[in-house]
Amino acid sequence: MPQLSIATTIALLYCCCSGYASAFIAPSSSSSSAASISQTSSHHPATALQATRRNFLTQSIATSTTAALILTSSQQPAFAKETIEVTPELVTESFAAIRNELTSPNGVVSTLSNLIDNGSFEDILQYTKESDAYFRKAKLGKARKLLTDKDLKGEAVLMSNAVTFDLIGINRASRPGKESREDQLRYLEELKKDIEKFLELEKTIVFE
Repeated sequence: MPQLSIATTIALLYCCCSGYASAFIAPSSSSSSAASISQTSSHHPATALQATRRNFLTQSIATSTTAALILTSSQQPAFAKETIEVTPELVTESFAAIRNELTSPNGVVSTLSNLIDNGSFEDILQYTKESDAYFRKAKLGKARKLLTDKDLKGEAVLMSNAVTFDLIGINRASRPGKESREDQLRYLEELKKDIEKFLELEKTIVFE
C-alpha cells in the first residue's frame, strides 16, 4: 500500500470533515456573504427555522425518490458493463497525458509553480479546483481503468485521492488571510511525488 505523507494525511482529514466539494474555494467566495446570511438568521430566527425545515423536507424527498428509483431499476434487466480493450497504444497514450502534466511547461505542476512564484493567489484558487476535475478525475481516472491488477486498482484510487488532497492543500494555502508560500510549495512537492507514484503503475499492466 502507498504511504501517504503527513501533509497529505492532514488534507485527507480535512476532506473527511468537510467533503470534497466544499474543500475547494474559488476566488468568488467571500466571507461577506456568510456574514450576511448569519446576520439575517439571527434577526429572523423563524425564517432560519423554516429554511432548516425546507432543507430537511428536500433531503427527505430526495432520499425517497432515490429509493424508488433503486427499487424500479432493480426490476429492470441487467446490462453488462462496457469493457475497455487494453492495448499498448491506449496505455501509452493515457499515461503520456499524465506525464505531460508533470513535466510539460503547460502542465499542472509547472502552471502551479509559476502561479505560486507570481503570488497569484486568486488564480491558484480557481486553477486548483479546475485541475482536480480535468486532471485527477479525467486523466488519472482513465488510466486507472486500464490497470489489469485488481489490487493495484484499489491502490490507484488512493493515489488519485492523494492528488486531490495535494491540490486542496495548495488551495487552502492560497485563501485570503491564510496565504502561505511555504505551504504552497510543500504541497506542490507532494503533488509531484504522488504523480510520479501513479506513473509507476504503467509498467504493471499486462496485455493479453
